[in-house]
Amino acid sequence: MTTVRFKIDLARPKRIPKPKPPPVVRDPGPSRAARRLALAYWIERNIEAGNLADYATAARLLGLSRARMTQVVNMLMLPVETQENLLG
Repeated sequence: MTTVRFKIDLARPKRIPKPKPPPVVRDPGPSRAARRLALAYWIERNIEAGNLADYATAARLLGLSRARMTQVVNMLMLPVETQENLLG
């Protein structure tokens, strides 16, 4: 009868690091300034149409402070070229 021998390695197996997935490339979308400018146009349109009484009402509706509302609406005072660059 032949004897069969096995060699057993009790050491911990080496861990092979998992390859990192490639980074997800997301479309950043419009910039904050562009969104703020679009919001300013939306507010202005709704005030002119009579849907909003004034900027204070718009601020309350949107949950903005009056100071932030002033900053948003002041975006409309930018030169047209600057506005186009923000939106383009």
